[in-house]
Order: sequence, then C-alpha cells, then structure tokens
Amino acid sequence: MTPITLKAALTVLPAAFLWLVTLPAVAEMHATAEFEAGSTRPVTVALLPSQVSLLKQRMMRVEAEVEESGQLEGHLTAAVASRLEGKGYTVRVVTAEAINADPELQTLVVEANRRFDEVLTNIAARLRKQIESRRYQTGDTLTVLAEKLGVDAVAFVRMQVYAPAKGVQIMNMGMAGSQTMMSLSLVDGTTTDIEAYVTLPLMRRGKVFGGYEDIMKDPDVEMARFAEATLDDLLAADPSLRVESAEEDVLGDIESLLDE
Repeated sequence: MTPITLKAALTVLPAAFLWLVTLPAVAEMHATAEFEAGSTRPVTVALLPSQVSLLKQRMMRVEAEVEESGQLEGHLTAAVASRLEGKGYTVRVVTAEAINADPELQTLVVEANRRFDEVLTNIAARLRKQIESRRYQTGDTLTVLAEKLGVDAVAFVRMQVYAPAKGVQIMNMGMAGSQTMMSLSLVDGTTTDIEAYVTLPLMRRGKVFGGYEDIMKDPDVEMARFAEATLDDLLAADPSLRVESAEEDVLGDIESLLDE
C-alpha cells in the first residue's frame, strides 16, 4: 500500500462529512451507561490521526480543500492528545510516520477508519439511542488494532470546517459565516462499540471560535481551543472503576492468601 498522506487512503469524501453539519451543536456527551459508570471507560487510548475536512462554498459548488485540510490534521491531533492526557487518559498517538512504516498497521488503520465512518453515518440520526443500545459494532479489525497497539480503546477525531468564499458572503450580505463542527469518539477495543461520542458545544457555552481565516492563520491556538471546548464534557479516566481492575484486585487477594 502506498504511504498514507491522510488524504489518500484515509480520505473520506466531503459528502460523508455532511452529517456533522446536521447534528445539534450542543454540549452533549452521548455514552453508554457502562462508560458513564466507569466499567468500560478506558484508561489507555490510541489516538489515530485526526481527519479534517475543509469545505469552501463557491458560487455554484462546494469544493474540498484537500491540501489545506492535511496541514491542519497534525495540529488537531496534538491538541486532542493534550486534552485527553489532561483528563487522565494514557494516550498513544499513532502518527502517519508510524503507520507508513508498518504495512500491517496501515491496513488496520485504513479499514478501522472506513468501518467507523460507515457506522457513525448509520447512527447519526438517532445518536444517543443507537450508542446506548450498542446496535452497531465497528468490527473485528478494531479489536486487532487495539491489541496491536496495547490499548483499551481507539479514539477517532473528525472536524469539518465550512467556509463561504468572499463572493458568497457578499451575495448573502455577510450573513454566511464559517461553520465548524468537531467530534471525538472512543471505541472499545474488545466489544468494538462506540462507548462515548462528544461534540463541539457551540450553543451551550456561547464561546466565540475562530472561523476559517483564524484557523488557517494560527492553527495551534485555534485547534487547542476547539479541543478544549469539545472534550470538556468527556468524563475523566478512572482506573479504579474498570472491570479489569476489579478482577485483578480479586486475583491479587487470592494470590496473597495462597502465599500466606
């Protein structure tokens, strides 16, 4: 397989991102009951390269700015990794360089992204109900990937930036501004269920985020702001609540009794 540029093998066509625009921009975390209770909340997380889609609205069509999107993905991944670590998660950042150096890993990442986007598109209309009911799984590839990376869960980050060209803004008397939607999903490495999904909380927080021009001018600052606001609702890691932790404690107690 050819090297991944994050706009080659991992690219999703712009139309596949349009579901992001239709989701309510509220500060909600959709999660399973077990994630909220902590039993399936991960401690170690593999963060795959973020996928950013920049869509520019021209007079007669919408164009995807592929090269510009690729330039932003590293900034977003770094910002998300920092916020996850701040929440207590142990993060393994899976870089494009690492993926390109390992053919097996490359195949797994490409397939995991493909299947994840397929599942998320299917459940987007009734996000909360579908995640809570665990109706869709992201497939065996995700399990193999999580085992290879030695993590509890795999994180998928998606961002869409929609920006009207200057001519379009003039035609709309300045009313058509940039719109940005961001999401992070945590997928369990064993069940391959989406355990938690959080979106950018534009409406509730009332924060003013930079638009297309601001993002391109200072991506480090803007991506950090988006990541902070999006992950603010994500529950922190708590190893003591994990089912595996409880089982290990019991085994430890038994071993201690046998040694006495």
